[in-house]
Amino acid sequence: MSQNISQLSDIDLLKESAEVECKLASGRDGQGAVPDDMWQTYSAFANTSGGKIFLGVRERKGKLSLEGIKTPAKLVKNIWDSLNNPQKVSGNLLKESDVSIECIQGNQIICINVPRSSRHDRPVYINGNPLTGSYIRRYEADQKCSSEQVQRMLAERQDARDNKILQGFGVDDVDDESLRIYRQMFKDAKPQGHPFLEQDDLGFLRSIKAWRKDRQTGEEGLTLAGLLMFGTWDALQEALPNYFLDYQEKGEGEARWIDRVFCDGSWTGNIFDFYRKIYRKLTSDLKLSFTLKDGQRVDQNPAHEAIREALVNTLAHADYLSDSQILVEKYPDYIRFRNPGLMRVPVKDAIAGGESICRNPAIHQMFLNIGLSEKAGSGVPKIYSNCRLQNWQPPNLFERYDIEQTILELRMVNLIPEEITAKLVSLFGDKYQRLNEIKKLILQTAITENWFTHERICLLTSANGREVTLALSSLVSNGMLVGSGEHKSKVYHLADEVVPTPENESGQKIEFVASPKEGQLSLTLDLAPDITPDITPDIAKANEDLWKQLVGISEPIRKNSGRPSKADVRQTIVNLCMEANGKYMKVRHFSELLDIKPDTIRKNYLTPMVKEQILQLAYPTATRHPDQGYAIKE
Repeated sequence: MSQNISQLSDIDLLKESAEVECKLASGRDGQGAVPDDMWQTYSAFANTSGGKIFLGVRERKGKLSLEGIKTPAKLVKNIWDSLNNPQKVSGNLLKESDVSIECIQGNQIICINVPRSSRHDRPVYINGNPLTGSYIRRYEADQKCSSEQVQRMLAERQDARDNKILQGFGVDDVDDESLRIYRQMFKDAKPQGHPFLEQDDLGFLRSIKAWRKDRQTGEEGLTLAGLLMFGTWDALQEALPNYFLDYQEKGEGEARWIDRVFCDGSWTGNIFDFYRKIYRKLTSDLKLSFTLKDGQRVDQNPAHEAIREALVNTLAHADYLSDSQILVEKYPDYIRFRNPGLMRVPVKDAIAGGESICRNPAIHQMFLNIGLSEKAGSGVPKIYSNCRLQNWQPPNLFERYDIEQTILELRMVNLIPEEITAKLVSLFGDKYQRLNEIKKLILQTAITENWFTHERICLLTSANGREVTLALSSLVSNGMLVGSGEHKSKVYHLADEVVPTPENESGQKIEFVASPKEGQLSLTLDLAPDITPDITPDIAKANEDLWKQLVGISEPIRKNSGRPSKADVRQTIVNLCMEANGKYMKVRHFSELLDIKPDTIRKNYLTPMVKEQILQLAYPTATRHPDQGYAIKE
């Protein structure tokens, strides 16, 4: 395996990651048996980000205990027999080194390292049926895939998604002006001339793979790439009913957008025109230093290149057949790019570079033709390296498996201004200067974010989970960091930083949205005329006014006759928290206001939004506390 397990604390450390599962595996006779539900975990890890399974370790209420397995060799043979039985598991992803027997304190346990499967093997399923036996990992649980999720995994086995010929679509569905501008940019990018430029429009479209002829069937026509790049709005709507591009610019502390560009029929709506409109808006307020190259002023810097590549990546890697949409959000200090579809390679491999499996290679090549993209496999590393050159925080690239989206955030904040470095040197002296890069990053995060989790550091660095775990453990051992809480609720902070808990003074000073009385919880707002004696009329009136505002904000979701979209619910949650103005809201408040079950609110919305740094917890070290509250991340 990739790590040395010599004591229970090694497994305990790894439990900070979501990709670890411990199972007792004692069997009915106590001699040991492979648990049936282990194969669900195998499928879930394989279809998500990979993970590690430990057999012979009991987990109860977050606590681990070492039980051991009396006959581990028998279980290992059973594991290999099942892996090579297509009626049990659809595919064996493991090498011999991925399954090992380890001895800890005289107890033998089995360690299984499950890698992330390639898209050609996905979905990995059990019991012979992909529709009923496919799972994904969501936080700490194995979740059965829906039929739609399985179909999308099967579709992802196709190498190119954008070379499909669209029946009934032709050159009349191409916007003339979009194509004219693209041809001019192609010419500008090829100062020595190019054979493609000598062709008519149809020949040019064919040469750049916007038009294709199937040699086997003789069918020819506009490709999906051609329509997306140059299509008219009417044609795009007809071919792709769920297609939508959205750009929103938001000011400091603003929940609503202050500038927006979206597919409203007033322009073509194709991705080439979207790029040209949005790139200018994303870079309009970037400060340029005066530089010369070959005697000419250069009006581009690493920041421009990072933003350009991020926008092109979003457009070239999106799953346009999904029911989700592309969204680009610009904030004062960061830009978020969101596209439907998961990464085709693991995030860490994309960051390392060299391997690229583009979902829409023809679209990517079209941008490359006019100098707006890097060659395959170097785009994401270019984004990271240019952010380093700008001294920005590392980009945040991650996947949302619950809604199958990829998100890239560019944090346009100077990571290590002089005052932060000076403070760290004053706290730790030469010890700080001798730290490696990941440990310095952790301490810089501690200065800028007050407290953070293991997962947060994983999002800020290309290091794997174990490297992060060891770095955190070392900093705690050396007294440079303090860890509070346990496992998934564990947070890290500097020694002089107090993390709120329900028991300490900092936690008791947290201000919650005051719980309305029973009459107020009725959304008709027929307030009881008598006020509880221990509440003054002024306080009651303040509660009533705030509650009325929250009721009004949530009304479109609550009274939606159909099923509101996740995006609308998430935005409403943000709006409610903004209206609460720094006060924390509880799950039952959201449930009552939105008319959504508490468990659904917590699992599908609040927990993911905390992980995405949109919301913050009142009590980060007690995530399941009954009085937990949520507010906008500061």
